[in-house]
Amino acid sequence: MSAERLQAAIRRTKTPVALVLDPREDRLEKKYLKNFTDLYGDCPMAHAEALRYHGSQSISQAAGKLPAVMLRAEPYLRQGFMGMDVLSNLVNMAKNQGLYTIVDARTSAPEVYTAGGIHADGVTVTPYPGSDVCRAAEDKSVFAAVRTGNPSAPEIQSLMSGDRRLYLAAAEQMARHGAALMAETGYSLDVKELRARAPRAFLLLLGCDGENALPAFDDYGRGALLGDDTLQYADADAIQAAVRQLKQLVTVL
Repeated sequence: MSAERLQAAIRRTKTPVALVLDPREDRLEKKYLKNFTDLYGDCPMAHAEALRYHGSQSISQAAGKLPAVMLRAEPYLRQGFMGMDVLSNLVNMAKNQGLYTIVDARTSAPEVYTAGGIHADGVTVTPYPGSDVCRAAEDKSVFAAVRTGNPSAPEIQSLMSGDRRLYLAAAEQMARHGAALMAETGYSLDVKELRARAPRAFLLLLGCDGENALPAFDDYGRGALLGDDTLQYADADAIQAAVRQLKQLVTVL
């Protein structure tokens, strides 16, 4: 496993932020969804094609500006076989446009998403089955989702394990086995604590702005990537503005 190709993409664009595709149907342009439902009827194929159109537009706007795209698996898999086809298609499209691809599946079987028909560059895994989830090809990345943002997450993840919370204990173990770490948190104190427990791990931070994420980066602006799901609804100018704002906080060398 290695995040070096991801870090190289960040150095190339000088921007440690990824486009996150987690599309909500009520945020899609209604005329496009209507076009597909008029064509196919109100069925999974129509909804999947609307997701394909939305994703392809967002990827095209991000290409050349951002280093990576993260695709949340759930909205696509809700549409069954057609949704899986769209997910695979968008991964391939993003790779062809020079973006590093991560599927946010929170799985215990990373090879389903890094091999087979999808071939993403990286995938998020759930850490709690143990170090087996860290097994991946040398050129692939595994991101252990040690802290998630769903409302009930603290019921388990914030339990004490010795002198630290359970998610920090999981982070230490996953980093020991070579995994990168993913955390959904917007607070700098959480980022500092995670970095202290896993000083060499690559961190993927969701829901965190550049200022609160600063403790994750080293002096060269390396070691972390932010995921931004607002950019999936933004145009190219808004993406450029977000890039400029982050570069004022983090300089990637």
